[in-house]
Amino acid sequence: MAIEEELLAVLDGHLKSIWAGDLATYTATTAADVTFFEWYISTQRIDGLDFHLRETAANFRAAEARRTAGQRYEIEHEVLQPKIQCYGDVAIITYTLLMRYTTDEGVRHTEHNETRIFHRRAEGWQLVHCHKSPMWPAPHAPK
Repeated sequence: MAIEEELLAVLDGHLKSIWAGDLATYTATTAADVTFFEWYISTQRIDGLDFHLRETAANFRAAEARRTAGQRYEIEHEVLQPKIQCYGDVAIITYTLLMRYTTDEGVRHTEHNETRIFHRRAEGWQLVHCHKSPMWPAPHAPK
């Protein structure tokens, strides 16, 4: 498998683990000292895996509660226009993440730009940094 295909498969599995609440896969594909800039969660850098394990579990519990209550709630993603840059054991993947939420009310989409940096370690590729940017022009003018 070409390195680009391998990295896209790792990215896809990593993202799916978030929506599925699969903490084991998320942990395996994320470094303990990971850093994030997530504009919709905090204005500051978020350090470490623990925060995201709690966040992933909380989001999954909320989704499961909706489903248990008989509501439709499905989450899917698409990685649009990925670009992969490899530098030895470091890979930078930039793309637009399109999210699709299907509920009883219909389908809702969100999107933002992401940069994810992976480091190849003995355990495999692990996310070491993620930076997310909103999809509107500055100054802030959301859709």
